[in-house]
Amino acid sequence: MMVKTGCFAVVMGLLVTATTVMADAKSGEKQLKEAHQYKQQALNIGGYVQARWEGTLAGDEFPNAFRIRRAYLGASGNVGKCFSYKVLLTMPGPSVELYDAYVDVKPFKPLIIRVGQFQTPIGMEKLRSSSVILFPERTFSSGCHDFPLMDRDLGVMLAGKVKSIGAQVGIFNGEGRNVKVDINEAKDITARLTVKPIDYMHIGGAYQMGKRSTLDTLGEPTNDWKFNRWGAEFALNPWDLWFATEIMGGRDDTISLITYYAEAGWMFSVPLDWIHGVQPAVRYEAIDPNTDTAGDTRSIITAGINLHFLPKHQAKLALCYRMITEERTEVDNDQIIAQLQLKFP
Repeated sequence: MMVKTGCFAVVMGLLVTATTVMADAKSGEKQLKEAHQYKQQALNIGGYVQARWEGTLAGDEFPNAFRIRRAYLGASGNVGKCFSYKVLLTMPGPSVELYDAYVDVKPFKPLIIRVGQFQTPIGMEKLRSSSVILFPERTFSSGCHDFPLMDRDLGVMLAGKVKSIGAQVGIFNGEGRNVKVDINEAKDITARLTVKPIDYMHIGGAYQMGKRSTLDTLGEPTNDWKFNRWGAEFALNPWDLWFATEIMGGRDDTISLITYYAEAGWMFSVPLDWIHGVQPAVRYEAIDPNTDTAGDTRSIITAGINLHFLPKHQAKLALCYRMITEERTEVDNDQIIAQLQLKFP
């Protein structure tokens, strides 16, 4: 009986030892896998180039040219479990300019703390990459032409998402990208709230406020004036359909301004091996840069087609016509654009 008990104890000891070894081995494999995963994600290189031809219908003349519209190169990755980073460079001309340079700290889910230079959280189209928007040119609501809107700035932002609700709030210098000095003590505050009631529907709104300074001949601030921006956004993306509309307004001291757009595009397949999809699209946009002044509104109707050679906008050719209308004094300035994009990875 003692022999049987001893044998049973030996067998149980071996089983416990084997189980412990197997558990340690699995734990070791998991740690190696996680370490390899973080190592693989420590540096990701990406970017895209947009080369185009564009012409302007200027009465009897037709000025046209080839040019590089956008060229971006960036690096991003994870450092451990709680930190990530992104650096994005753009080459708009002979010089290289820093666009993004920030660190994300993720102390716990769902909170993200972002510090550095990055996009201020306002504007649906403004926050989307130029590589995925419907047309080669952005609308007024992204801060183009007569609707000043800060693209990127230096600051800190808190962001999080719980189920279908997302929120972002940030504090910024208010001087724009790559400006090392804040000329006034005030800071811009920007907040954004989004919700997805269903998978293919997006609803959101944002508000921004702050102060701007007028500089004298010596570059010293002489007068501070308040400004604000607000926006409301809506998008549908069922199947291969994209529909979006956005309205943005604001006030610069005593001047009120407003802009809005609506756009739609439909991606469908064609029986050609070298084309991933064809996407016809149309958009209407308008701006009133001063609601107290009559006759200064502008509108643009854009119609075109995107030929996607690869999925996920990796390679596409965008062809479009922009019909530009001025309310008070009509100018012959309609545009024709053909733009080829290559994106990696």
